[in-house]
Amino acid sequence: MRTSAWEHFDWGLLLIAVFLTIIGLLMIYSATRGSEDLADAWRRQAIYAAVGVVVMFLVAFINYRWLESLQWPLYFLTLGLLVFTLFFGSSEIGAVRRFIYIGGTSIQPAFPALVLLIISQASLLARNAPAAPGLQELIVSAVLTGLAALLVFEQPNLSTATLYIATWIAMVFASDVPLSYLQGLGIVGLLAAPIVWANMDDYMRNRIYTFLDPKNDPGAYYNIQQALISIGSGGLMGKGFATGTQSQLHFLRVRHTDFIFSVICEELGFVGAVLILFVFALLLWRLLRIAANAADATGKLIVTGVIAYIFYQLLINLGMNLNVIPVAGLPMPFISSGGSALVITFVGLGLVESVAMRQKRVEF
Repeated sequence: MRTSAWEHFDWGLLLIAVFLTIIGLLMIYSATRGSEDLADAWRRQAIYAAVGVVVMFLVAFINYRWLESLQWPLYFLTLGLLVFTLFFGSSEIGAVRRFIYIGGTSIQPAFPALVLLIISQASLLARNAPAAPGLQELIVSAVLTGLAALLVFEQPNLSTATLYIATWIAMVFASDVPLSYLQGLGIVGLLAAPIVWANMDDYMRNRIYTFLDPKNDPGAYYNIQQALISIGSGGLMGKGFATGTQSQLHFLRVRHTDFIFSVICEELGFVGAVLILFVFALLLWRLLRIAANAADATGKLIVTGVIAYIFYQLLINLGMNLNVIPVAGLPMPFISSGGSALVITFVGLGLVESVAMRQKRVEF
């Protein structure tokens, strides 16, 4: 790689990501104050953040076009990670197998597997570039992605399985496939919905039932109530950092992970929450800018996949906190506690930087 390629490294993108991570560290510290078992959560997150930034630079150094040539090895590595998790993953909660432990550190392989899938499917969908993918490429890509999503669904993990599908749909849309193909995908999705519903675990259906009728399971609805109280009680300016009653008195459960946005609203208020979302908007703008100026279709689709990976999680997490969708276990990117998830997000940004460093002339 030419040294001059680093001239195109997007430092603005890195600064935005680091800023969001620092906000996350502060909110994790606030949310876990007074909890002895979580006292070091923010320190561990800081270590993972440092590792993530280093790994981001390493990934950016790799030419994504070289990764493109490894389409099939990367795909089979994706399946290998998911199959291994399905058979040998942690089963501490019933029959759920989502994590593996390495040196005492828990890793959720579904997330690194999705990053690998993004690269492999970007290569497949860009095969006919500059022409759009043909029907054959679309069907093959759908089957490959569907198989990976099915393995995640069987863990069971519905929310992350939908993340796989949403990411792939975004990449297909960005590949400029004919409208008739998109309509066909919509019909297939509608036909598959009853099959998915029939194969859901009971807890998955119960979350939907509870969302539609809180009386169905008052115990499960409790945390949603506390989240809404947190959000509403924050008002315009919030109660102040580390002074939120719902979080500090531990009424709000999983406050440092799934429901950290409720802590943000209670302590920083409407203004603080909007400012943080504005920073996410800046992140989206930088990512879209890089996608628009990618040198080839593969680079554009890789960046599109990373955009969907980050912002689908953000939208689902916000919707869950605001009670406009059923509870789903997807984190708020950069903000929620979760070291391995944070590292993988920075890996995704590393791929984006790899595309940015080898982009065509910036047009806007």
